[in-house]
Amino acid sequence: MTDIAPPDVNALARGYGRAVYLAAYRVLGDASQAEDVQQDVFLRLIEKPPTDVASWPAYLAAMATRQAIDRLRSRQRWRRLRPLWKATEPATIDTVEEAAAQTERARQLRAALARLKPQHAECFVLRYVHGLDTAAIAHATGLTPNHVGVCLHRAAQTLESLLNDQARHAPEVL
Repeated sequence: MTDIAPPDVNALARGYGRAVYLAAYRVLGDASQAEDVQQDVFLRLIEKPPTDVASWPAYLAAMATRQAIDRLRSRQRWRRLRPLWKATEPATIDTVEEAAAQTERARQLRAALARLKPQHAECFVLRYVHGLDTAAIAHATGLTPNHVGVCLHRAAQTLESLLNDQARHAPEVL
């Protein structure tokens, strides 16, 4: 029987801490919440180290994304969801109206993401927010590539439906 050495969490935190923070921030849009997720990810590695990780960046991004989505769901569950979406890099916004519209779209996307099945939301965020390909998502989540494809398709369909319903029921601004 061979013993597998636990990961050097300090080295992982130094090497990938910023990436974990950014993964959480992209989902949450809140610096303090992203820092909390970052700490939780590395604490979980200490408490329950994984035995076989082929790609630490993908594994840690998946962990951060899952925890960030869980926080989103929790915030929605308690109706504390606020428009906190912020782009990774600030985009140039010409008017206050454009900024308000962008903030509202982000709030709607967050609310819709929180209503997806957990696997679908995780796959969607890993693909469209973090830019991972299907194979990397499959490896990070333990799903087959085909299952990832199905999750992505269903997530996109559900999000489109939810966001279109929100747009139809939004009050008109004159």
